[in-house]
Amino acid sequence: MSAIVVVIGYILLIPSVLGVLISAVGFFAVPAAMRPLPGIFNAAPAQDIGAAGVIAGGIFIFFGLASLVGGLLGWLLVMKKDVLQCGHCGAVVAAS
Repeated sequence: MSAIVVVIGYILLIPSVLGVLISAVGFFAVPAAMRPLPGIFNAAPAQDIGAAGVIAGGIFIFFGLASLVGGLLGWLLVMKKDVLQCGHCGAVVAAS
């Protein structure tokens, strides 16, 4: 691949990896943040995270899947490929 395509691949790949990590942490942090802490006014903590927790979890799942697709596209642009190149005319053919 040309240098500009590899740069575009890294531009897609690096934020996508960070997006997957952020969405995974957020997805597992939502249930913990939505549960009320036990105290004077709330003797028994609720086990249901509610509609807001479900929506937030769905947003994190969607964001994670979109980041995963972007990362896959970036990885395809970055990875090395074996090619056969003609020494006379410079034509390039995939080696597989």
